[in-house]
Amino acid sequence: MVALLPGFEHPRIIHFESALEYAFLCLMLVRDDVHHIREQPPAISYVGTNGRPARHVFDFLVTKTDGERIAVAVKPIQRVLKLNFASELEAVSAAVTKSFADRVLLVTDQHIDRQAAADAARKLAWSRPSLTDVAA
Repeated sequence: MVALLPGFEHPRIIHFESALEYAFLCLMLVRDDVHHIREQPPAISYVGTNGRPARHVFDFLVTKTDGERIAVAVKPIQRVLKLNFASELEAVSAAVTKSFADRVLLVTDQHIDRQAAADAARKLAWSRPSLTDVAA
């Protein structure tokens, strides 16, 4: 998806890996308080719930206009429940430093208002920069 946020010098492509990530991204891109979004930020090393070293890559790192940075994991609720992901994310959160993010957020399909996401997607389709703007 091509986007232009205040924190971007030029329009750029933001990648996403699922319909749920797309819905989340659309909702973020129409907000006035979002300054920058980075997809797939650097991995966080942590000790997993099994006691072994592990790494986690958040789906997005959202920077708000007030400077707050939020590391966001976007997952379907069925996957969260099946993999006990909430517990694992607690372990990841403990390893997140303030230089990386101020807080961690888990977003599931239960958190996404599908109608609001569809409305945001329509708004973006009319207002976002084109691929030719990115290539320029």
